[in-house]
Amino acid sequence: MKNTEKLTLVYIKSLGKNKTSKEFDELLSYFNQDLEMDLKREIVSSIGRQTDLDKIFDFLNREAFNNHPMELVYQMYRTCLYKGKKDARFIELGEKIKNFYHNENINKMFSYYKYKQERKKRMNNRGAIKKPLLLIGDTEKTLTKIPEQSIQMIFTSPPYYNAKVYSDYYSYEKYLEKMKKVFLACYRVLEDGRFFIINISPVITKRPGREFESIRYPIHYDYHKILEESGFYFIDEIVWIKPEPSVPNRVGGYMQTRKPLSYKPNCVTESIMVYRKKCDFLLDKNINDYDNSYWRYEDEDIDTTNCWYIAPKADKNHPAVFPEELCRKVLKYYSFEKDVIMDPFAGSGTLGRVAKKMNRIPVMCEINEIYAELINKEEKNYYDISK
Repeated sequence: MKNTEKLTLVYIKSLGKNKTSKEFDELLSYFNQDLEMDLKREIVSSIGRQTDLDKIFDFLNREAFNNHPMELVYQMYRTCLYKGKKDARFIELGEKIKNFYHNENINKMFSYYKYKQERKKRMNNRGAIKKPLLLIGDTEKTLTKIPEQSIQMIFTSPPYYNAKVYSDYYSYEKYLEKMKKVFLACYRVLEDGRFFIINISPVITKRPGREFESIRYPIHYDYHKILEESGFYFIDEIVWIKPEPSVPNRVGGYMQTRKPLSYKPNCVTESIMVYRKKCDFLLDKNINDYDNSYWRYEDEDIDTTNCWYIAPKADKNHPAVFPEELCRKVLKYYSFEKDVIMDPFAGSGTLGRVAKKMNRIPVMCEINEIYAELINKEEKNYYDISK
């Protein structure tokens, strides 16, 4: 086929299956054409499926450092990974590519390939926790009593920096340092590849006086950094949207004066940040641990966008509580029945209450003894192993 206007992915794939010198040369001729990226990408992949190792190596050695888009470089590096089993030249070339680009995707490709080749046995302690637990005390310390990799999902809303009476720290730096220590403890107990989900939003501190300015902290941006440093990687942001009458009125001043610079919008959103514990295998391995017949919510509506419209909930005993609907959605989408789920900052215990209704096993951590007592008063079958 010489007319590149009719060139298709199907035809290129067919050239990759027919491993003769003729097909190889035809693929090389197409690579030098000005084609769409998906076609060029498949050409590189099909070249990698050929059998003439000398010609493949010459192509990769010539083109891998020739200022091509990274999508093509990834395919070239992929060929090096798999051809290296037959020819050591590809191992050396793969190392050159990895060191030349210092690219995060190439590093991840290497980790996944190495894991697959070494056939490492995945560790988990599923089944180690068989009953609901309430850990009373500093989460960083109480989690040392939980077996490694025994939790299948974590969902929490951490204490906001100096925004509530139960959350007071000397400085924002000290606050983030403490949160990171808790996240590291969470990393240890969470099963490889499972989800850590956190509800967070910017917070503003009160002004010390009329002549001083308040500070608004973009906590979710700083949390991203310390979560990555703790061993998690970002998956999604879900936007929790509340009814406007339910949030504090910040725009009133501007509505009265209409003076520029004084505008402050009413904040009706919070972020549900979804992270996954870093591992060297695809999510499929976690999913395949469960029975294929698992369909518990097939008749329910599905949230098809990352915007969830949920009214907040007020509680006389706690200034910041999860709405049960929010907990239910998170448990539905990110855990299976009989999973052990955890809230390292339990507060009023809403997640644990919903988890029991949905046939999950909750582990609740709470430093405030008053809140812990309220959880125990409402839910009779928690066991305290923190003392």
